[in-house]
Amino acid sequence: MRDKIEEVGIHFSRRRSNRDKYRFMNRLVSCLKEAGCRMDMMEAGDKHSQSHHLVTGDLNKSRRIFLAAYDTGSKMLVPGYRYMPLDSKRNFRGEMKNIAAYSLLTLIIAVLAVYLTRTFWGGTMAVRALIVAADIIAVLLVFRWMKKPDNKVNMNRNSGAVAVLYSCAEKAKNGCFLFVDNGVVSNQGFYEISERLKGQEAVALDSVAGDGELFLACREQNKKKAEEMAKAFPCRIRIWPLTEEEYKNTPLEGFQNGYLLTAGEERNGKIYVRHARTSADMDLNIERMEQIRDGILKLV
Repeated sequence: MRDKIEEVGIHFSRRRSNRDKYRFMNRLVSCLKEAGCRMDMMEAGDKHSQSHHLVTGDLNKSRRIFLAAYDTGSKMLVPGYRYMPLDSKRNFRGEMKNIAAYSLLTLIIAVLAVYLTRTFWGGTMAVRALIVAADIIAVLLVFRWMKKPDNKVNMNRNSGAVAVLYSCAEKAKNGCFLFVDNGVVSNQGFYEISERLKGQEAVALDSVAGDGELFLACREQNKKKAEEMAKAFPCRIRIWPLTEEEYKNTPLEGFQNGYLLTAGEERNGKIYVRHARTSADMDLNIERMEQIRDGILKLV
């Protein structure tokens, strides 16, 4: 497991741009091909937002599918932000606030650069040289914040889950594992996958590397199935049943029989994941990640 964590979370930790996604996909395909895995690339979306999902195994014949989002997002600037795996609306609002924060920083720097140039340009050559240097720095900052810097540290969300799935796909003789694109910043990738399924059970792994309590969320009517599923894991898993309204506010919305495995902290009836999309996202519980992998291998 350690080698997979190092590969996904360090060497290929940037998976936001198309170029970085292709690099990671090429590496993943190469390694899984050596392991004898059957693979297919599933493409979806349009020219403005394309998704490239990697499927190992037979998607149509598998009764249970395990999936994890492999893309990464930008660094989060919103103070006190905490990711909530089972509250997509709140996460979307946080994303909008993050975009607004970057836009505001860009505007402040641009206005400040214009003000300094207009106010002090009539000074000495030394002052002018300083203003030119400040303007260059301002342009570089504006360009960086317009692009929004990548969040390169993402062990818990979601490199840990990808590493677990990677290890499972390499070891399993049977089963279907799906690496989902465009599933971190939004739920687009999960919607695209759900349209291709035929009612199979879909188990999504999200933020499973941290030390928090482990939860398995599902529809209320699937609680007994979730309890049976949890018995396959050597670690403790708490079942988290969702009402229909709550279920529709998660990445599972499009799946007929969806389950979400996540680790976090419960507070006031909500599950929170700390440090997501920040440079502090380095939480790793390798022993439990291996237990999750072993449990998945029993369920395929």
